[in-house]
Amino acid sequence: MRVDIKGPVINDGDQWIYDYFGIPAVSPGKVLNSIDQAIKNGHKELQVVINSGGGSVFSASEIYTTLKSFGGAVNVEIVGVAASAASVIAMAGTNVSMSPTAQMMIHNAANSAHGDYQVMDDNSEFLKNVNASIINAYTAKTGKSDDELKTMMDKTTWMTAQQAKEHGFIDVIMFEKEIGAVADLGINSVIPQEVIDKVRQQMAKDATVNVVNQANNLINENKDNGGNDVMDLKTLQNEHPELFEQVKNMGYAEGVKAENSRIKAIEDIAVPGNEALVNNAKYENPIPAAQFAINALKAQKEQAQNQLINMQKDAEPLNDIPGSNAAVQSNPMDEVEKEAEALANIFAKGGQPQ
Repeated sequence: MRVDIKGPVINDGDQWIYDYFGIPAVSPGKVLNSIDQAIKNGHKELQVVINSGGGSVFSASEIYTTLKSFGGAVNVEIVGVAASAASVIAMAGTNVSMSPTAQMMIHNAANSAHGDYQVMDDNSEFLKNVNASIINAYTAKTGKSDDELKTMMDKTTWMTAQQAKEHGFIDVIMFEKEIGAVADLGINSVIPQEVIDKVRQQMAKDATVNVVNQANNLINENKDNGGNDVMDLKTLQNEHPELFEQVKNMGYAEGVKAENSRIKAIEDIAVPGNEALVNNAKYENPIPAAQFAINALKAQKEQAQNQLINMQKDAEPLNDIPGSNAAVQSNPMDEVEKEAEALANIFAKGGQPQ
């Protein structure tokens, strides 16, 4: 059974975007589907053909683990390039062969980070740990020490088939195959995330427009036929089940989005000490964030009143002690009441707390 590792290594959620544009790419789910099919058909061997410039380290790790878990032989063939994360996948082979015209590359993991020195220090530690995980796969295949592999990764090491064999990354150099030779790794370029996000948004928008257009066509069709009957949900479900399902799914998606926004708004304005009130507002007796804010201030006011009463009781023995006149202080409860009133006015006018 053949399993292709072609194009960038991506996560499962992005696979359909690449498929939509007809761009070769591989994700853990795609590999797992191929392996499941092989098992169903009784195949005892996998032929894993690699020509990839790499991509997601964690997706590559999942693919590596899936291949290593296969009960039969895993014959890996590197026919073009096995670079970066794709080289990790290659290490899963029980037998790894490489075309004499192919290349392998290993290097340090990389990502982008933004923040202060603490964020950068944390990110540095994270990348070092990722490198250590990658080295585990290389060590299991080559038998090299961690220090040897770290040195090779630090300087970004490209290897010919002969060099890869000398270092133990492959077992056999294949006879030359009739494959295209392209020097530009751009053939495995990953689609920028912003492009993927825009495609998702546009396709979701198109789907919404399509459902609305279908509904409008039904209404116009009913008018053209001289009908005056109202199209209720039951009629829509019986006569147009597919459109009914689309409308239902849209409503569900909007409901989930609204509920998530409500819960997030409550969490954003919650303060320590109000956990029971927050849980009640989020799940037990759901209320809008505006109402929760007012309830929270009322609870704060009640708590402050109780504290004031307790303080006055504690201070009663001091009333009999003579002393000079103390400066008059404002009642803290007045400030809480003013804050609650101002907040209520803001929400009444459709505003949001800053």
